[in-house]
Amino acid sequence: MDEKEHFERLNKYYEKSKLGYDIALWGAKHFGFYPEGKNITEKEAQVLMQELVAKKLRLVSKDVVLDAGCGQGVVSVFLAKRNGCKIEGITIVPFEINKANLLAKKLNVSDKVNYSLMNYNKMKFNNSYFDCIYTTETLSHSIDVQKTLKEFFRVLKKGGRVAFFEYTLAEDKDFSKYEMKILNKITRGTATDRLKDFRHDKFQNILLKAGFTSVKVEDISQNTKPSLARLRKFAIVPYYLFVKPFGLQEKFPNASAAVEFYKMAEKGLIRYNIFTANK
Repeated sequence: MDEKEHFERLNKYYEKSKLGYDIALWGAKHFGFYPEGKNITEKEAQVLMQELVAKKLRLVSKDVVLDAGCGQGVVSVFLAKRNGCKIEGITIVPFEINKANLLAKKLNVSDKVNYSLMNYNKMKFNNSYFDCIYTTETLSHSIDVQKTLKEFFRVLKKGGRVAFFEYTLAEDKDFSKYEMKILNKITRGTATDRLKDFRHDKFQNILLKAGFTSVKVEDISQNTKPSLARLRKFAIVPYYLFVKPFGLQEKFPNASAAVEFYKMAEKGLIRYNIFTANK
């Protein structure tokens, strides 16, 4: 896979999608967490998901943290405000840097966060620099997941913690021909080509291979299902009127994912997981 072409496609995707993210998710790029049996709003569920990041990392104020794929700074600003830790956010999407800085200024945490344009396969941080590293639905944008994990391992201190909030997929044989065709179009359109490295009950082995220990996985698909259902409501009419009839899933990957991934998740083909580990 050509790195330059991949990054160009990724930037194009986020440039095209930024208004949709602002309208539907208030600038965030992650699902919410809905506790079983509780009736809450998507905004409340997003806050609970951000709190879950802090919980899984066991954050304390002295921690230096890497947000790998920081987006517009929604999670990092929240954690800096809530926990008082120092956070370095990195992204390869230029417009996100300005958005993140504006949000940090608005919430008075500019002294606790720093945002940089950086490829997380070639980070400029010293060895053993961070106490914690997390991703929120961004690791599948890596062009080489194993290389990324090795970089994370390099910059993490001994005894450091990681938490990756990411999707996994069933094996190819479990998808129908149509489902696989749509999956390929969506991953191409969202520049998540390496999502196929994230397989049910197997991704933890990749973490172990990268050197991490105490690897644990928690399937929270049921807790994120209401978020996906909400996005499906936004997308279902334009998808069936316009996108699907003309085969435009790659050009409209968010609408396509909202509808098609909902059906795939119902069948267990896609899961939403939290992976935690230590160095």
